[in-house]
Amino acid sequence: MSPHTEYEEEAHLFLNIMLQYHPDIQDAIEFGSGGGSNAFYLKKFFSMTLTDLSEDMLRVSRELNPDCLHMQGDMRTIDAGRQFDLVFIHDAISYFTDKTDLLAVMKNAKKHLNPEGLLFIMPDHYTETFEARTSDGGIDKDGRGMRYLEWSYDLDPEDHVTEVEYAYVMREKDGKITHESDSAKCGLFSMPEWEELLSEAGFNAHFERIVFSEEPGTYFAIAATQIK
Repeated sequence: MSPHTEYEEEAHLFLNIMLQYHPDIQDAIEFGSGGGSNAFYLKKFFSMTLTDLSEDMLRVSRELNPDCLHMQGDMRTIDAGRQFDLVFIHDAISYFTDKTDLLAVMKNAKKHLNPEGLLFIMPDHYTETFEARTSDGGIDKDGRGMRYLEWSYDLDPEDHVTEVEYAYVMREKDGKITHESDSAKCGLFSMPEWEELLSEAGFNAHFERIVFSEEPGTYFAIAATQIK
C-alpha cells in the first residue's frame, strides 16, 4: 500500500528537527514502527530498535531492516530494558482515542530515555488542523496491483475521535480482482491537550511545522524535551 520509497522525504524532514533538539543522537527506539519505512532512512544516522504490536508488521520490517533489533509489544507497556537518546513515535499514536492511553505511552517513552533524550511524536492531526479529506493511491509490483481510497471525517467534534473508511481493489497475477474494506477510529486532541499530557509525563512540548512537498494540509510534529 505504501512502499518505503514514499517515506524518504518525511524521514529526512523528521531527522532535521530531531537533530535540532538533540544533535548527538546515537541510538533510538521507535514505538509502533509498522513496516519500518521511516527506520529504513533514519538508521543511516543512528542505530534503531523497532517495536510494534503486530508481528505481521514486524515480519515486513525485518525484511526491510535486517540490521535492526525488532521487539513485539504494546507501546504503553513494552520494556526494552535500556535507555536511548531518542524515542520516535510516528502516526501509530493516532489510534489512541483515550487520554489515559496517551499518557501511558508518554510515561513509557520517558522511562526509555536517558537524561538528555528526546521524544519525537508525529500525530496525524490536531483539533486545530483536522480537515475532512479523501485520498487515494496504490502500487503495482511483481505482476500484482492494489489501489485504495481513504476517507477521513469527524462525526462529532466533541468526542476526540475521527472516523476513517478504506476501500481496496486488488489484482492478482492471474488477473483476478478482489475488493476489501476497513474502518478505523483515530484520536483527535488539541495542541494544549497534548501539551498538558506531555507536561504531566515530564516533558516540555515544542510544536514544529512539517511541510510535505506532495501532501496537502497542515502538520506539526512534537519535539518533547524532558523537564529538568
